[in-house]
Amino acid sequence: MHRMDQKDTYLIVVAVVICIIISCLSPYIASGDPDGLEKSAEDAGVPEDFSIEEIKGIPDAIFPDYAFANDPDNQVLQIVALVLGVIATLAVGLGVAYVIKK
Repeated sequence: MHRMDQKDTYLIVVAVVICIIISCLSPYIASGDPDGLEKSAEDAGVPEDFSIEEIKGIPDAIFPDYAFANDPDNQVLQIVALVLGVIATLAVGLGVAYVIKK
């Protein structure tokens, strides 16, 4: 089995730290009027009152609008949602890489 080089490990740790820093800063630096996804939906003509519940069999988002549903304006909870999203995405990527490597 191939062992990861110390330099590679350092690079991965730095990349993860950068991802977490960006996710912590994004609620403060991202434009909320409208954000890119909302702008794209407006350009595509998706109605604003569109609800995912209208589509059967598709579950609701875990973190709608990058926040917890019970308090969407709380920036601390937005940061928690973003950090959890980063960690989940990195975990899925690591899992896929592990499966492909085998």
